[in-house]
Amino acid sequence: MRAMNAKGAESLQNVFKGIEKNLTMPDDEAIMQEESLAASCLELPKEGTDWSMNILKSCKRIYTALLSLVLLLVWSAVAMAAAPDITADAAIVIDEATGQVLYEKNADKREYPASMTKIMTCILALEKSSPDQLVTVSRYAADVECTRLYPGYTLRMADILQQMMMISDNGAATAVGEAVGGDEATFAAMMNEKAQAIGAVNTHFVNMNGMPDANHYSTARDMAKIAAYAMHNDAFRQIVGTKAKNIYYIAPQGHKTYCRNTNELLESYPGCTGIKTGWTSAARGCLSAAAKRGDKELIAVVMHSDDDETRFSEAAALLDYGFEQEEEAAKAAADSETTADPALSQTAAAVH
Repeated sequence: MRAMNAKGAESLQNVFKGIEKNLTMPDDEAIMQEESLAASCLELPKEGTDWSMNILKSCKRIYTALLSLVLLLVWSAVAMAAAPDITADAAIVIDEATGQVLYEKNADKREYPASMTKIMTCILALEKSSPDQLVTVSRYAADVECTRLYPGYTLRMADILQQMMMISDNGAATAVGEAVGGDEATFAAMMNEKAQAIGAVNTHFVNMNGMPDANHYSTARDMAKIAAYAMHNDAFRQIVGTKAKNIYYIAPQGHKTYCRNTNELLESYPGCTGIKTGWTSAARGCLSAAAKRGDKELIAVVMHSDDDETRFSEAAALLDYGFEQEEEAAKAAADSETTADPALSQTAAAVH
């Protein structure tokens, strides 16, 4: 939405001045104006028009209060900053606590989620296993593209989840799915069942890591729902909010690997709380990002952004826009309470 131009702002200000004049005008004079207006609108003669003075006096305040409210909403909408121009095919911004949508672009378009898939893998593992459960890497898991793991490596569930989410280790995701579900197909079925339960009805998974597959897809809206659900889990929140950490293995004994989170917004965006990056040549740049200001936490999801860097800049711009929306709404609500007509408030109180 574009910002209001000078002419539009002047016109709207003139309307507000007219409302203010009407509110402060003596009742008899205002009623004469309203009789004239009504007569002209209805094509009735001004003289001899039978109007009830009492009804008009009551209607005056109701009319002006309602008109003021409508214009206040219009003013807030046009004065609000323009939504950012993004390359992502699909995107959404929601309030993490309420699910209210603050921005959306092709939010229901089917896209490859890439490694954002691991959000579901992680939350399922947290709910279906214990932190100290041992996970031994199979040859199948070790053969997956983009992993630091080898067959026979063993880690605690808490540690392999940390490695999986921080550096987007695909082999770790496969090993986690095998440990929890027994095999990839069974765990994928668990993922799909959970997605339906969360309300992500336009999502279907066939693997734990997000490698491209025609039957592995989601939408920006669904990924936001999954992200919001996962962020209500304290253990999950701790994992995705970690910037860097050494991961220690059970086997080989003494082995460790240093992991730095792939989510650059943890370093660059004030208040960022997580959550997960994604990238494949088919999915392009994907990111689900959460940030908090005061008591408000928002989640932004971008899918199929141009490249590895635009996913971060565009998610940051969308979070900024979302927080501006929240601030404008809070300001409008406060202004509405301040300018409320005392007479109407007393009437409402008497009715209730």
